[in-house]
Amino acid sequence: MNATYPVEWKRIFKSLTIYMSIAIIVPIVLFMCVRFVSRGFDYEKALGHMSIFVFLVILVCAPLFSAATAFMVSLWFRIVKITILDRTIIGRNYWGFKNRIPLSDITKLTPFNSNGIKAIVVHSGSNGKIYISCKTARLSELLTILNENLPEDQKIDDVEQFI
Repeated sequence: MNATYPVEWKRIFKSLTIYMSIAIIVPIVLFMCVRFVSRGFDYEKALGHMSIFVFLVILVCAPLFSAATAFMVSLWFRIVKITILDRTIIGRNYWGFKNRIPLSDITKLTPFNSNGIKAIVVHSGSNGKIYISCKTARLSELLTILNENLPEDQKIDDVEQFI
């Protein structure tokens, strides 16, 4: 069986842009509000060093910066596709280097979550690991194929719940 499973990078771009924009804008606005209230609602004492125009520019530029950064990250995710070719799974390890694992050498699958990036780790006996993004197209189909090649004591009961 030969198949390619690309990562849905557009979904990553959209969600990461929203997440980063909120993570930047909310603390700035909260800081400005706390400062304004703590200075007795006096604009000149609290925010006199910054004009309303500069504040609005920051609010507009934060999502633009977020979108540019998220675009670069999502472009990197485009290369993280998974390929099954001649009974071998080909993907990337934790550091982004390409790795090949024969399907017969897979020992277990484990979930991975770091800083909001969710993945499934394919472990092998002697060929390292491959990380599969949870935003991979046809992920349940891929996991079903991998599950068929796991040792009996490591098989996943419900592939859909594992994701």
